[in-house]
Amino acid sequence: MWANRCFVISSCLTALALLSASCATKAEPTRQAVQQSGETKSTLPTLKPAPSPSAPATPTPKPASDQPRYGGVLTWAQEADAATFDIHQESGGQHPLTLTPSYNGLLQFDPLSWPDAKIVPDLAESWQISSDGLEYTFRLKTGVKWHDGTAFSSEDVKISLDRVREPPKGVRSPRAAALASVTQVEAAAPNVARMRLKYPSAALSAILATDWLAILPKHIIEAKGDMKRDILGTGPFKFKAYMPGTSLEYSKNGDYFVRGRPYLEGITIYIIRDDSTRFAALRTGRVPYLPHPSGVNATQAQMAQADRNLVVQSTWVPSLSHLRMNLQRAPWSDPRLRRAVSLALDRQAYIKAVMQGAGLIAARMPSKGPWGIPEDELLQMPGYRQPKDADIVEAKRLMAEAGFSQGFETTVLARPERSHQARATFIVAELAKLGIKAAMVVRESAAFDDTLIRGAFDTQAHGPAVAIDDPDLRYGEHYVTGAGRNYGKYSHAKFDDLYDKQSRAVDINERKRLVREMETVLMEDNPDVAIAWQVVMIAHSMRLRNYKIASSAYINNRHQEVWLAG
Repeated sequence: MWANRCFVISSCLTALALLSASCATKAEPTRQAVQQSGETKSTLPTLKPAPSPSAPATPTPKPASDQPRYGGVLTWAQEADAATFDIHQESGGQHPLTLTPSYNGLLQFDPLSWPDAKIVPDLAESWQISSDGLEYTFRLKTGVKWHDGTAFSSEDVKISLDRVREPPKGVRSPRAAALASVTQVEAAAPNVARMRLKYPSAALSAILATDWLAILPKHIIEAKGDMKRDILGTGPFKFKAYMPGTSLEYSKNGDYFVRGRPYLEGITIYIIRDDSTRFAALRTGRVPYLPHPSGVNATQAQMAQADRNLVVQSTWVPSLSHLRMNLQRAPWSDPRLRRAVSLALDRQAYIKAVMQGAGLIAARMPSKGPWGIPEDELLQMPGYRQPKDADIVEAKRLMAEAGFSQGFETTVLARPERSHQARATFIVAELAKLGIKAAMVVRESAAFDDTLIRGAFDTQAHGPAVAIDDPDLRYGEHYVTGAGRNYGKYSHAKFDDLYDKQSRAVDINERKRLVREMETVLMEDNPDVAIAWQVVMIAHSMRLRNYKIASSAYINNRHQEVWLAG
């Protein structure tokens, strides 16, 4: 028996039920969901909006007094261009924002369900999970076509997911770890795709619903080898025009498989690097929307709230401001130096100066989520506590022990956008406290990513995010040996072993215990310096309707439900 499945993720998307579609046989492990009114609810709280004291509270967008209407082109401004159009091979937050309007996934987060974050079918008509959690079967929608008229089938699903989990030569996959539990993707029939797992994965349905897991066209991939220069999907909007570094345009897909969608006639995206210029464009009406990850800062949000024509929405997101060290380069291969920097860096000052108060003190898993160290406990730890005097004394002792009492020279890699340079500028000043003379090296987005991939950097100031607050993604993408976004080349046998155990753990409390052990390893070894989690604020015109901010920049970027009031 097949049924349209709808998951409510109220655990920051980690504890999905291992239930068959008929729900005739229920799995018994602790990662268990409870059937309620035909929906499946998980057992932990989701990412809720949690602005810092300096950030404005999130108002409920004013309800529309009229019904959704068709027409109009939505314009927005973002700070960075897409490095390439191949969403599977990229990692910057601008890529899902830029590319998702053209694509669909097997599953999606209901764009109007936040903060409850329901997972619903997208290209899948329905899906079924075996009672042991080791087989996922997706019945696909029929009659779906790619924008060039080619019929969509399960073969497109297979090639897309296979190139993410086991990328062919010449293709990189920053998120291969997200599908580490999958051993096989099968095109069982033209409208049936099947995934086989080596162990149950509580986060898999949520992972498949993120914008990164877009299904791409097999016929284009096979003909060209990648999608770096092509945008061709099944989604609500078709590629129209592109001016590198300036703008990208979409037009409405009149043959979209969702009846009555989209409402908009098109989307135009402008690349405006300067945040003051973007905000001025919003206030003057040139663009009615500043989405995240760029969004608005705390000062701009306060100004926007005072404008009766604008709406501000905010939430904390799993985007970690950090300083990453290249462990393949001396002297950062010495853990004493990395610990010294972690001790000396003033995280509270960073949140105040760089984030204008809109941030949360950070270890590698968010304290606001179910996996992180509680903030009150974190604030008692070396490197996090105030005042900093004792930590700086210990940091200097470690520097001397490592043979660098007089400091040394290094570089800090950053992107050109003001927010990125502000992060790097602060870090350069903090390193100077220890006598470390750091020079900022700025690279455009494509060159920045290439530099990271090649490992051609000393340190890197960045704010990498994950789509959902789950250890499989945060640890699996950034810290496991050989992980796609482990640019510092960190490798620790005990950490890898703990990661494998927590990923397979059935009992939620056992998984939490293992995650805490993993965090202890990272705090001792310091492959990076975790600084702060971001509180994101977006602003938009009152004319923009049916948009709710999601808990990640990697979710809810399709805009098929959005419409513009007159």
